[in-house]
Amino acid sequence: MEKPNLLSLQETQAVYLELLGEFDLLCKEYGLRYDLCGGSMLGAVRHQGFIPWDNDIDLSMPRPDYERLLQLKLEGKLSMPAHRDLVSDRDGSFPRHFARFVRHDVKRVADMAEEWDCPYIGIDIFPLDGVSGEDKAFRRQVNKIRRLRRFLLTSVEKAGTSRRGKVAAMVKNLYRPVLRAIGCFRFARMLDKECQRVDYETAEYVGIISGMYGLKERWRKEDMLPQQQFDFEGLQVPGFANYDIYLTNLYGDYMKLPPKDKQVPHCDEACRVDVE
Repeated sequence: MEKPNLLSLQETQAVYLELLGEFDLLCKEYGLRYDLCGGSMLGAVRHQGFIPWDNDIDLSMPRPDYERLLQLKLEGKLSMPAHRDLVSDRDGSFPRHFARFVRHDVKRVADMAEEWDCPYIGIDIFPLDGVSGEDKAFRRQVNKIRRLRRFLLTSVEKAGTSRRGKVAAMVKNLYRPVLRAIGCFRFARMLDKECQRVDYETAEYVGIISGMYGLKERWRKEDMLPQQQFDFEGLQVPGFANYDIYLTNLYGDYMKLPPKDKQVPHCDEACRVDVE
């Protein structure tokens, strides 16, 4: 099989930057709020754009805005540029508990992912949900999400693969058929329901608990509501005005660069493909 012509890190970043500009215009058109989050929020603060070795973009949306975005897509009212799409579990196009704004002209090249598991490059859009202010209840919710998330990811991975080595891959092979019988979309729906356990509108605390940071994802909603514009590779895009609270929670001393051996891309590679 011929090896695809992979994009360089800089070319991949340019692909994501174009998507970010398009999603920003889309949100402005429909009056939807979004924020930079995770490594993209860190990159905006520390580097005024991408973390130099990073190759993706993550965004969050308050649950009401997120739900309206998905509903607009379901109703066929979401106007998007050519070869772009919003995929999610709601229309059966993406087995996750978050959405992804993708482009069909750039394919995701991933060793562990099945071909049918969203083969396109895209921006992950995580709902910002209400969470409990009570430590035990919050911990229970996070642990359940973490467990379901592990089941979901295992169900969509290729047989014989694991980031933890051959032994872990063999163990996953034993129970992956059971997980696939349950169904990745069923896991996605279970996760989405668990993330919405606490009503966003009445919650005192919020967090992007659909993501990977677990117990670090909790802050007072009033602290996360103020927004400001950040320079991201020349684009002006919104993020948390009180970013210090958010980034300190996730990364500690976030202005300190990690060791050189940790300064590597962590996401999938990409290649361009022809589209009609």
